Amino acid sequence: MVFHSTQFALFLVAVLVLFWALSPSRRSRTVLLLVASYVFYASWHPYFLLLIVFSTLLDHACGRGIAASQDPGRRRALLLLSLGGNLGLLGFFKYHDFFVESGQQLFATLGLEFPLEVLGLVVPVGISFYTFQTLSYTIDIYRGTLAPARSLLDFAVFVGFFPQLVAGPIVRAAEFLPQMELPPRFDRARLNDGLYRIATGLAKKVFIADVLGRSLVDPVYAAPEAYGAGVHLLAVYGFCFQIYGDFSGYSDIAIGAARLFGFDLPENFRTPFRSRSVREFWRRWHTTLSFWVRDYVYFPLGGSRVGSLRVAFNLVLTMVLIGLWHGASLLWIVYGLLNGVAMTLERLVTGGRGADIESRGLKALLGGLATFHFVAVTLILVRAQDLDLSWAMLTDFGEVDLVPAAAWWALAGGVLLHYLPDGLVAKTHALCLRMPALVAGATLGVLIGLLALVIVGDTPYIYFQF
Repeated sequence: MVFHSTQFALFLVAVLVLFWALSPSRRSRTVLLLVASYVFYASWHPYFLLLIVFSTLLDHACGRGIAASQDPGRRRALLLLSLGGNLGLLGFFKYHDFFVESGQQLFATLGLEFPLEVLGLVVPVGISFYTFQTLSYTIDIYRGTLAPARSLLDFAVFVGFFPQLVAGPIVRAAEFLPQMELPPRFDRARLNDGLYRIATGLAKKVFIADVLGRSLVDPVYAAPEAYGAGVHLLAVYGFCFQIYGDFSGYSDIAIGAARLFGFDLPENFRTPFRSRSVREFWRRWHTTLSFWVRDYVYFPLGGSRVGSLRVAFNLVLTMVLIGLWHGASLLWIVYGLLNGVAMTLERLVTGGRGADIESRGLKALLGGLATFHFVAVTLILVRAQDLDLSWAMLTDFGEVDLVPAAAWWALAGGVLLHYLPDGLVAKTHALCLRMPALVAGATLGVLIGLLALVIVGDTPYIYFQF
């Protein structure tokens, strides 16, 4: 049940009608959200529900046990149980086959037989996202910065809330659970804001990401030897805006849908291709993941408060983990490694200061161009998913230099949408908030009609595989 489908639109409207009809009763509306979330998740694979229920029960019990105990050993044991249970599931389903294949290759070079077999496991949709959410809950309780959820029902909704369940944003309990204590608010501004975010997300996904993929990126990556160097370059640029439109579009729809239920989710993208350094890029791209890893991995390792070599180690390890979080493959490890090395070099060049600090004029322009092209080149590894294909995108050129008009329009739209002046974006947003509800609804209806003409085939979100 993808967001840009009639099935999801009908599902969302039905749940909204029931939610606001039941809104005077806290328990009734909470039960409805949990049932709706489980129905939504079961639409992918019903048995995946067993995993999310297991994580929910495990971390709710561990969280309550940690909060109730004054014994450091017991508290530490419960935290380790939570970490082991969640990371064990994530590791088994997402990384088992990768490590087995790697082990088989290593043992084969030594003339030995590896004892384990590849199982061909299907990675449960969204497991990387909800695993990090539940882990942050028990870690925060252990640190003493969060009280346990009021009830198992509340915690289950936090873990499974369907707008952001399968592809983020990664929401922390401290951000979500307090909102469940308050009566949901509904007014014209909130309604229009939710519709605005949904419309923006649908436009990014269908008009930009899917068109770029279908008309430019997919054909070039499928047969790089047929296309000229200029088309290769356009495809590399095109994938930047494809993956941005795809993932930020999903986040926009998730944020907008949650707002219609009275919940505020954290922003996940802040025009990342405007960044003037790689470090700034990761403060703008998938920010809920970047800040999660910063708070729960980088800072506990010592962050930047240690010696230069240790800081370099912390940065590289953190970025390699981010790469592995995205996917179980050598290319994702290389991707994370390259970003970690780039961030370390920036620190060396700037003497430990942020590379984007006080950057203006020509320096800002050059920093922005260098950062964008570093991101674009490293994303070749993400799209190609194969070293030979990655190399072919950089070296294997043919004679076809024609690009469909749709690709040019989508690429121009992606650039324009990303680099619009902040003031113009803010004015457009404010105008939408002031629209009469009927006008806002009619505008969204026209957009959905246009989307129906553009949507071709089944185009799931790229980040569903992570």
